[in-house]
Amino acid sequence: MTPSPSSSPWLAPETPDLVWFRGADTIRFLNDLISQEIGTMESGQVARSLLLGPQGKLDHILWVMRGDDEIRLVTDRGRGGDLAATLGRYRIRVDVEIGHTDQPAWIVVGETAVEPGTWSMTDVGLEADVSWPGIQRTLVVGDRPDLEEGDATEYESLRIAAGEPYWGVDVDGKTIPQESGLVESTVDFTKGCYLGQELVARIDSRGHVNRHLRILEIEGTGAEPGMSLEADDKKVGTLTSVSNSIGLALVRRELAPGDLVSVDGFKAVIREIPRKPQT
Repeated sequence: MTPSPSSSPWLAPETPDLVWFRGADTIRFLNDLISQEIGTMESGQVARSLLLGPQGKLDHILWVMRGDDEIRLVTDRGRGGDLAATLGRYRIRVDVEIGHTDQPAWIVVGETAVEPGTWSMTDVGLEADVSWPGIQRTLVVGDRPDLEEGDATEYESLRIAAGEPYWGVDVDGKTIPQESGLVESTVDFTKGCYLGQELVARIDSRGHVNRHLRILEIEGTGAEPGMSLEADDKKVGTLTSVSNSIGLALVRRELAPGDLVSVDGFKAVIREIPRKPQT
């Protein structure tokens, strides 16, 4: 059963990092590196993107916030410094300033006044739509919102139900973007070259990946990360995240949504990752 968030807004047990970019060459600089086309974004828009390694594997899962005179990238907690340093290595003879903001950031789960796919400055600070499929989330930068922190288990269940991979758990630097379920919302196949583009384009045009991130509806509540998935006495994946009776795993492509697998003896049904809107 897909979990639903509590009716009243609450704070997620997650505090992301932000890195900002300013200067005359910012758009061109970032467009040459990240997978999303940001040149056509308008000020106040939010979009998803990826930063890939030179070989086309995942490096950072991002939200892009376009401003009048700066771009902000949102990444996982504790990874802002690495993001700034990685992109900074490509800053050669360009007018771009990079900064890792020290302002506190919060995630509010539940209904807010922020329009989908946008960000704006409000009385309480910066607010941006960073929703998952079926789960409204708002990034708030500034003072801590006057809300109670939600239950970590509930938040984890919502993340898994949205098919949102967590860095270092469900995906890592060895993951091919097409395995993650994120390509549709993060990659612009009509833009110019960007870091790691060759592998993504080659798979899109004439290839396939051998595994896909899938949701698992598990019978019972005893499954744990690291358990093997089996079908017809063959290992077809490993459970990476689990909360109550719902989990995530990278599953062999031979298994389709609706198929049954065994998770170390627990019966489970494979479900497809929800389509992520291009915001």
